[in-house]
Amino acid sequence: MKKILAALIVVVCSAAVFAKTFSGDDVDNCLNGFSKDLNKSLSNAASQQNVYAQAWIGKVFPSAPPHLAVGIEASATKLDLSALGNFAEIFKVNGIPKTFVYPMLTANARVGGFVLPFDIGFSCMYMNFSNLKAAAEGFGIKFFNIGGDVRYALLKGEGAWPQLSLGFGYYFINGKVSLDKDGVKAGVDYSSHTMFGQVQLSKTFLFFTPYVGFRGIFSKNSTDWAWSATDKRISDAASYVGTAASGKGNASSNWGDNFIPQIYGGFGLKISFLAINIAGAYDFKNSIWNGNFSLRFQM
Repeated sequence: MKKILAALIVVVCSAAVFAKTFSGDDVDNCLNGFSKDLNKSLSNAASQQNVYAQAWIGKVFPSAPPHLAVGIEASATKLDLSALGNFAEIFKVNGIPKTFVYPMLTANARVGGFVLPFDIGFSCMYMNFSNLKAAAEGFGIKFFNIGGDVRYALLKGEGAWPQLSLGFGYYFINGKVSLDKDGVKAGVDYSSHTMFGQVQLSKTFLFFTPYVGFRGIFSKNSTDWAWSATDKRISDAASYVGTAASGKGNASSNWGDNFIPQIYGGFGLKISFLAINIAGAYDFKNSIWNGNFSLRFQM
């Protein structure tokens, strides 16, 4: 009898705390908010791939040697986790940081144009961290990305003139962000189509090439999220106050909903066939920054 009474007291006390912190659509609002923050960050990360210091790398034909490149690129992008942290706080789960810088490692290539002054780039990557403790215990992120871009040279950089190019790119991204911590689970499956137009200016001085550019980014996104309370105390408390201990929902946006202005720049070093590029970008609408470092074989 004492054990039953003690268990009942625990449920009632938990229910009182749960009812005080949980109301209406709080969980839905938190996960919807995180979905929007995630999509903004993904669009910025997608566009800042396969970045070259030269606004145009040259032709593959006619050219001797042909101009092409292949390499790897490491980057990091800011992700706002405050909405996900608010979700966790509803269930008295702590330890979620306000922001997190998530890493990416991509393989890419670029080929110079045929006859006309353009080049074409391709990029792809996959990563899967099931427990990324650098962000929080139980935090995971899965990420797949593929796409490319085309740049056309308006100025070729001949003589004292700089290089100036206009470009267009498209990337497809999908994956999942998950949280499994202290008796609460949440998962956000996402899919994003990102298109961008850009203008880039560069000038090479011997082996050193500084550059700057601007992008206008559009994206179409969809997310499906689900959550559940796996801790029996939480689920019992939710049942006691007549609230669900699990749920799911979705969010989406169209091309016209997510215009992002982004400025980017950096510098490149090219010695023989070795090319190194250091770059940064800033989305001044959403205050999201990105940085990357690339190492390539470039002819």
